[in-house]
Amino acid sequence: MKEWKTPYNSFNSMKGLLYAPWYQSIRDWKDGKIPVPLPPVEASLDPIHACNLMCQHCNAHTYLEEKKDNRRMTDEHMFNLIRFLGEWGVKAICFGGGGEPTMHTALGEAIKLTHECGMESSVATNGTLLDDKLIEIMAKYCRWVGVSVDAFKASTYKEGRNKDLIGVAFHNIKKLSNKTKELESKCDVSFKFLIMPYNQLEIFGACLVAKDLGVKDFHARPADFRHQGLGEWKKKNNEYKIKIIKDQFEKCHEIETKDFRVFTIMHKFDENFLPIKNFTQCYASPCCIQLCANGDIYLCPDQRDEEFYKLAEHDPDPKRILDIWGGKRHYDLVFNIGKDNCATRCTFSPYCKQ
Repeated sequence: MKEWKTPYNSFNSMKGLLYAPWYQSIRDWKDGKIPVPLPPVEASLDPIHACNLMCQHCNAHTYLEEKKDNRRMTDEHMFNLIRFLGEWGVKAICFGGGGEPTMHTALGEAIKLTHECGMESSVATNGTLLDDKLIEIMAKYCRWVGVSVDAFKASTYKEGRNKDLIGVAFHNIKKLSNKTKELESKCDVSFKFLIMPYNQLEIFGACLVAKDLGVKDFHARPADFRHQGLGEWKKKNNEYKIKIIKDQFEKCHEIETKDFRVFTIMHKFDENFLPIKNFTQCYASPCCIQLCANGDIYLCPDQRDEEFYKLAEHDPDPKRILDIWGGKRHYDLVFNIGKDNCATRCTFSPYCKQ
């Protein structure tokens, strides 16, 4: 099945082969040749554990419902954490994942600081809270911004999100796309579509809208219905109309241009749209580190808020990360016990096999 026009793109997991120095360090760490692996390529940093939409199909839904303390990272600690990551040697930071990052009032400053510290930044957002100042910062400093919309019609959007904000999302996507063009920015704006039973008939319609809004990329993929983070929509089996979805994928690719790219990501899923996990252990997990708003550190983004995968806390001192990086618990999760206790889709599945 066609996933993209050219294989040379950031959504192709074969890009992991560019991480050869990190892979080699992980292998050397496993073999006892070095005490710790290289610092991760990327940090997944969640500034805030809160969201203005609370979508049931979000893979962070269950722990966003938990009213724990320290749901917002303080400005001072977030800035100190970013400085530490830059000094440590991390190459990029992705803001998002554990909530809606734009709800953190210091996100713009954090993005600028990431740039000043020599790292790339990206943001995963629902796009409904973007103001002109943040849009300009994103366009100027981010490598990419992924906006999760998952709908074409207002009624479908509201079914998934319980709020009627699709018009706001479209408006902000248009403004962000225009700003990147105005600044001749390298920031790729992506319209994200997570396929669920309630929206599976609207993929092509959403693709048409995305093209009209001026985004660089349209990205669609199936969901993992078994993910521990899902809310009431979690289930053992999917309810996809697979042929209809594939037909829409083909139509989406037909409207591609040099300025509008379509990505229908399937290499992490089997023919029944179920996640593939054909690797033996979590070998690639040290290429990323998960840093949560409440101060917790986890093995990977897919296991945030899962106690078994918690490594330590980065708050109040980010240098605590060095105490656990390459330690016994970290080693065991990567090479011995991590994969067998994981029941969810793996973001790094192809990397673990490489």
